[in-house]
Amino acid sequence: MQDVHFRHNNLTTAEVRSGHLHRLHRVKLFSAAICHITQGSKVIIQDENRLVAGPGELIIIPANTPLEIINQPEQGAFRSDLLLLSTHIITAFKNNWVEDFPPAKLTSLCTPMSNGLAFMWESLLNAVRQDLPAKLQEHQAMGLLLALLHDGVAGPLLIERRFNLTEQVRQLIMLSPAKLWTAQEIAGHLSIGTSTLRRRLQMESQSYRQIVEEVRMSCALSQLQSTTLPIGEIALRCGYLSGSRFTARFRQHYGCLPKQVR
Repeated sequence: MQDVHFRHNNLTTAEVRSGHLHRLHRVKLFSAAICHITQGSKVIIQDENRLVAGPGELIIIPANTPLEIINQPEQGAFRSDLLLLSTHIITAFKNNWVEDFPPAKLTSLCTPMSNGLAFMWESLLNAVRQDLPAKLQEHQAMGLLLALLHDGVAGPLLIERRFNLTEQVRQLIMLSPAKLWTAQEIAGHLSIGTSTLRRRLQMESQSYRQIVEEVRMSCALSQLQSTTLPIGEIALRCGYLSGSRFTARFRQHYGCLPKQVR
């Protein structure tokens, strides 16, 4: 991937790579995701709950769920395939196939890779990576989601998302993480006043600057894990003109240095 505008695609794949064990705090994906470890293992911690996933399992991650993650290499390398699912895909699946949306449980975030899941997972990955027509990709996605539903583990993907003001601001910033967004500009896009924007975000326990940094940090982590771009260039692409400031903010946010992620 050469840029991080990918979260607006209906389906996106990325390969996460690392040569070092690292622990990341406050990792949050803005799209629902499915992850498959191909080398090494991943520890997922939420509150007091801890899961360990390896190559024989799928990890199902609901959107906007902060997690602590430890990627553990094996024989010097950690690798995993990550699939991001847009709200359009999830909504279409619910409307066509699901009558009752089961609540998400942490115990269902990690599921064994059954034969049906393995077949559908590989089919969807190939469809996205070969850039097949969007309708064919979505058809394969429905197959994977049906396989998850059949195995009783689709719950975390079916959480109802509320498109509050925080989500609307986030979607705008994701269009161009490096842009020097101002609160006035964001408010203008949303046809509200700047003071109204700040007040409503405060009611959602958020701030404009907090959302900007959250998006930039997420984009930076994605590029560090899935590209070989220099750290300085990633910093620029995510809106940080100073490499040292980027490193400091990344460490404060995730608990490790950018270079340790690789």
